[in-house]
Amino acid sequence: MKTFFNDTQCGKHEARSVMIDMEPKAVNWAVQDTTGKEWRYAKSQQFVQKSGSGNNWSYGFKVHAPKCKDAIIDLIRKEIEKCDYFGGFLLLMSLAGGTGSGLGAFVGNVLRDNFPRATVLNPVVCPYTSGEVAVQNYNAVLSLSHIIAVSDAVCLLHNNQLHEICHRLLGIKQVSFHDMNKVAAHQLASVLLPIIQDKQSGSRFQNVLNDIASALVCNSRYKMLDLKCVPYMSPHTMAFNTFQWEGLAKRMFQMMLTDHHMDEGLNWRTTLTRPHGKTQRSSTYTKYVSSLLFMRGQGSTSYDLLTQFGDSRLYPTWIMPACRNSVWKTELPFRGYEKCIAFLSNGTSCVKSLNVLTEEAWDMFGSKAYLHHYYKYGLEESDFINAFATVENVIYSYKTL
Repeated sequence: MKTFFNDTQCGKHEARSVMIDMEPKAVNWAVQDTTGKEWRYAKSQQFVQKSGSGNNWSYGFKVHAPKCKDAIIDLIRKEIEKCDYFGGFLLLMSLAGGTGSGLGAFVGNVLRDNFPRATVLNPVVCPYTSGEVAVQNYNAVLSLSHIIAVSDAVCLLHNNQLHEICHRLLGIKQVSFHDMNKVAAHQLASVLLPIIQDKQSGSRFQNVLNDIASALVCNSRYKMLDLKCVPYMSPHTMAFNTFQWEGLAKRMFQMMLTDHHMDEGLNWRTTLTRPHGKTQRSSTYTKYVSSLLFMRGQGSTSYDLLTQFGDSRLYPTWIMPACRNSVWKTELPFRGYEKCIAFLSNGTSCVKSLNVLTEEAWDMFGSKAYLHHYYKYGLEESDFINAFATVENVIYSYKTL
């Protein structure tokens, strides 16, 4: 509990957080959403202004950010001073808008400059592929080029996938951003809550962010993480379902092979081995640098997943067997689920979404669409070219696994 919350005199837990936005609406909504709960956000740890960035990455990065830099650093330092042991930063941001992406990328730079030894784990929300704003792909590429450089790991959360999970698995007909945020929070909690890493030593997380980054990012060229969970159920059906580890593991492994974000609509024809023992060496299944499994629930400590998920055919030969896959376990249930598995991985899952972002941004850049809005606030053509190069280098690195 103390990893993510401070104790207060009134008995409520207070989130160890700094909330930043150039408009008060989102921050006010988040604060109001904790009403009646056992925890809250600290009013003194919120930085808001009266005007946003108008979906303009350049305005957020070049105009808002420099003006707000000192005030934001002060808030961050105050929060760190409350810690008995400082473990690093969990920097949550959007890639599509102007404040979330432009100011968010700037804050990432500030964290790295001022706290060079701190672990920075960066969950980022990728926009709907159909488009929330016209310039979302510009904003995403520009943001990624910065956070890839300063973060120890970047975890991609996709609006399309979150929406589909809400609609198809949770049975929500009119999916809201609040519903999607709850699924994203569920996913992140499934890997951030306390768990035992080593069955023999019984050691628990000493530094949750550093432990995850150390286990998954063995090479600075490979920082892009993907997160999957099973099962998902609506609250009113949870009591009528029973799951076994074997069934959950089978579905998660197929999700791993096919890079599918949920256990519905899986392609079961994709396998590691063809008939007669011929190995399928093609791009039809996902390749990985490393992966982590989180098992939560009764019987988890006696069930072995390491052999299956650590299969050498899923990983490049230069990755040592001991570094391919780890399984962390706890007998404690998770959010009402009797048993659940989360899969946090570093692999080619990122290639498709990064390709879409860069290709669409290139198309717009080639026709010079909306560029004058960015140049107006200090961004130059070379900034776009360098951003494209950074993201394309990441894509190339993963494609060559």
